[in-house]
Amino acid sequence: MPQQSAPERLEKIIRRDAPLAGFTTWGVGGTAKTLLSPADRGELSISLGWLRSRGLDYYVVGGGSNSLVFDGEIDVPIISTRLMDTVTFSREGGSITLTCGAGALLKDVFALSVREGWSGLEFTAGIPGSVGGAIMGNAGTREGEISSAVRRIEMADRTGSLFTLDRGGIGWGYRRCSLAEDGIAVISSVVMELRESTPEAVAKSVRVTLERRKSQPLSARTAGCVFKNPEGDSAGRLLEEAGCKDLSVGGARVSEIHANFIENYADCTAMDIARLAKLCRDKVYEKFGVALSFEIKFVGWRGDFMEV
Repeated sequence: MPQQSAPERLEKIIRRDAPLAGFTTWGVGGTAKTLLSPADRGELSISLGWLRSRGLDYYVVGGGSNSLVFDGEIDVPIISTRLMDTVTFSREGGSITLTCGAGALLKDVFALSVREGWSGLEFTAGIPGSVGGAIMGNAGTREGEISSAVRRIEMADRTGSLFTLDRGGIGWGYRRCSLAEDGIAVISSVVMELRESTPEAVAKSVRVTLERRKSQPLSARTAGCVFKNPEGDSAGRLLEEAGCKDLSVGGARVSEIHANFIENYADCTAMDIARLAKLCRDKVYEKFGVALSFEIKFVGWRGDFMEV
C-alpha cells in the first residue's frame, strides 16, 4: 500500500464542527470548529505543522479530566490525543519499561500494572484522565507523583518538529510540569520505568491507596480536584469550612463527599460549573483571605474566567 501524503493524512485527521462534551469527564462542552485527532507522532507532527503554517494557536485535550470546556462554539482548534493510545512494554531484569501513547487512559495503564504485578503506579488508583494529561499536571496523591515513574518523554513542538527529553531535563513540582508552562510541546508518548513485583503485593498496596481515597467521589461525573492545595493546607478543608458543601448552581453541585470536587449531577452546563467554582473560590477568600489556584484548565473560554 503506498504511503499517504501529508495532505491526505491531514484530511483523515481533521473534523469540523465537532461536539466536545463526549471528550470530557464532566460531560459538558460546546463545539470545536476544528478538531484534529492524530493517531501517532507522525500525524501529530503534520497537525502542528498545518496549524503553524496558518498561524493558529490550539488547545490540547487528552482524557478530558481536569478540563472545563466552554459551552459555545470554540474558534481555536482543538487537538485530541485520544487516538494516540498504544501501550507496549519490555522486561530487563527486575525492571519494566512501559511506553504509553499520550492518549492512553491512566486507569487502563494502572489496571495493566496491577494485573501484571508491576510496582510504581499504585498511587494513581482512581486518578482520571490520560497519561499525557497526567504528565502535564504531574498528577499524584500523598503517596506519589507520576513524575517519579517517568524515564523520558517524546513530543512535538509548535512547528511539528519531534524531539525527546529525559526526565532530568524537565522541571517538576506540585501539580507542575515545565512542559505545560513553556507551552511549546504536545506529548506523543511517555516512557516509564516500573519494578517487577507480584499481583498480590501490588493489589495490597492499591487497597491502602483506595482506602485513603474513600473520601473522594470516584464514581460521580467530576474532573478531579478543582483547586490546588495551598502550601501547608488543604483546599478541601478550606472549602468545607467556608460552607461550600451546601452550594449548587444549575445542574452542578459541590460534592457532599469532598468539597474540592464539583459534580455534574443534573445535566449541567460548563457555565454552571464555572459559576459554582467562582462562588466557592470567593467564599474561601472572604473567610480565610486565601486565593485558591485552579487545578483544572479552561478550554475555549473568552476573556478572563473570573468575569463569568
